[in-house]
Amino acid sequence: MTRRWLGRIVLAVLVTAGLSGRAEAQTPSTSAPTSGPWLVVGGGSTSLLSDCTDCENTNYVHTGSLLVDFGRAANPRFDFGVEFLWVPSKSSSGDYVRTAFVSGVVQFRPWKSKGFFIRGSSGMAFVRNWIVTPTISTADARSKAFALGLTAGWEWRANNHWGAQVFGAQHVAALGDLSTTFGTIQNVVGNFWTVGGAIVIR
Repeated sequence: MTRRWLGRIVLAVLVTAGLSGRAEAQTPSTSAPTSGPWLVVGGGSTSLLSDCTDCENTNYVHTGSLLVDFGRAANPRFDFGVEFLWVPSKSSSGDYVRTAFVSGVVQFRPWKSKGFFIRGSSGMAFVRNWIVTPTISTADARSKAFALGLTAGWEWRANNHWGAQVFGAQHVAALGDLSTTFGTIQNVVGNFWTVGGAIVIR
């Protein structure tokens, strides 16, 4: 997955959002369904930072990401289901770093007639070749981490079944203690900040 490809996804979502806005301006706004399937597919630009108890140097990496949420609408304000976030990146040495979040997710809309939403998630992150500092990486290592996520954004609806959204999100992966050739690194945490867009199907 390249940044150019992810950029095209985000651009397509923003164009769809603009078209949805025009449709809403010309016709009465439609509220979210009271029940039924819920699917969100999109991507964004992600910055990730690794940190630990004794880390002195910060290590930022910028890459793209893929987001998928699916589940059901409980009522016009609540959706619940499963969230999948995939963040592929590379270390400064060229090693691939892949992180996949698999979490339970709940989305809440405070106002029925407005597009603002808040989404929270909790689950597991599966990590390969995590970068601890710019000079230390867990090459060829696989780790599991406790994961939390918080997302806020705005959704436009074209009709009862199609819409688009833009969002900002932070996901945290607590990897714990990692063993490397330099010794054990304690309390390793990964922070992921994402800005992006998605298509919504209901």
